[in-house]
Amino acid sequence: MSASCGAPPGRSASVWPVNDARVLRFPDGFRWGAATSAHQVEGGNTRNDWWRFEATPGAIRGGRGSGDACRHYERFEEDFDLAAADGHTAHRLSLEWSRLEPEPGRFDPAEVAHYHAVLGALRARGMEPVVTLHHFTNPLWIADRGGWESRETIDRFVAFARFCAAEFGAEVDWWCTVNEPEVFAFRGWAEGVWPPAVRDRSRALVVIAHQLEAHGRAYRAIHEADRVDADGDGHAARVGFAKHHVQLEALRAWHPLDRLVAHFERRVFNEAVERAAVDGRIALEIPCARAVRRDVPELKGALDWFGLNYYTRWRVQAFAEPPHVATPGAPVNDLGWEVWPDGLRRALHAAGRTGAPVLVTENGVADAHDALRPRAIVEFAEAMHRAIAEGVPVRGYLHWSLLDNFEWADGWHGRFGLYGVDERDPGAPRVRRRSAEVFARLARANAVTPDVREAAGLA
Repeated sequence: MSASCGAPPGRSASVWPVNDARVLRFPDGFRWGAATSAHQVEGGNTRNDWWRFEATPGAIRGGRGSGDACRHYERFEEDFDLAAADGHTAHRLSLEWSRLEPEPGRFDPAEVAHYHAVLGALRARGMEPVVTLHHFTNPLWIADRGGWESRETIDRFVAFARFCAAEFGAEVDWWCTVNEPEVFAFRGWAEGVWPPAVRDRSRALVVIAHQLEAHGRAYRAIHEADRVDADGDGHAARVGFAKHHVQLEALRAWHPLDRLVAHFERRVFNEAVERAAVDGRIALEIPCARAVRRDVPELKGALDWFGLNYYTRWRVQAFAEPPHVATPGAPVNDLGWEVWPDGLRRALHAAGRTGAPVLVTENGVADAHDALRPRAIVEFAEAMHRAIAEGVPVRGYLHWSLLDNFEWADGWHGRFGLYGVDERDPGAPRVRRRSAEVFARLARANAVTPDVREAAGLA
């Protein structure tokens, strides 16, 4: 993705080419694409902690683990053909650490060659790779040495990032170090529904801190190792991370405890993580947990771009189960998450306050019947357009997901794909949904047009 993608920071819509009142144009060079992660689509990742966790009775909704997933490991060229035909110009993916480094310090030449082929296939189709180095999975040898509670893992991850930058730098300019450190930590170490299935908030805060420190150190390592300009635009590595920004609001605005809990959750889940990569100060504090405070010099200013993952708004209710609920009466997806497009605009403003250009690295709707997704794609795009017009420097949008895939503890229940996949027969042809056509028209036009709205049923 070229550094020139999108309008310069602070540039308003009024200085773009004049819009037809019915057309919302995006800046020249804006990138459109979709996202995946290795474990969720490849299949056969037998050497990581998620594969082992999936064998735990009751761990996965519906009881079906990742297994062969989408067989994307074998079918990546077919899948990229679909995306390219739909006008995608970027694609986010992850490199599976447990494949590349199955044992400490030993890198598998066959797997290295495989990922070169994957990245080359994207480049050949005119799609910019946005590469994530840690998307929730760990090699078993990392998990069995203490995982992300251990400081050794920081060192190991930085070494892995350095290797990848040196090995794949000729094909990759856009690097994402870690994905959603706060989600990773809370799901695995506070709620205990992801590996390693711990229920201890204090340990969860340590994991967030370690992932943030790892990002800061990996940022420096990648810049040292990857000095190749894959795009030929005069810029080498650009490094960021992906942050899940969930909107957290009191269920009962009049209730002081609802407001207080929502405040604490926003502070640790959103604000502290976003701020840490700006000022280098990790300050994580929530009730009933040991605070973590740490200054990390390598973390200060460690953002060439900010990756925003946005899905929903949660209403917070204090001392109640469940602690988070959708707004009463609001449309919800198949996982019970509120579909609230204006939340994307608000989240983009929060991301923009880091001072870094913003890339929407995930946004989508779990919708097996494709009933909500076509309209939501357009409404999310309109919200993003408003944020850009208000001065947020957004460079591109990557829809979650290209394919239906294994959705972690939710198994195969959450269907996010522009293309449907039958997990019982992942070798079968992909099923193109109406939402894929809506997204294709949006990407090709680089605008919300009457044609796009009509395809989404919004004319």
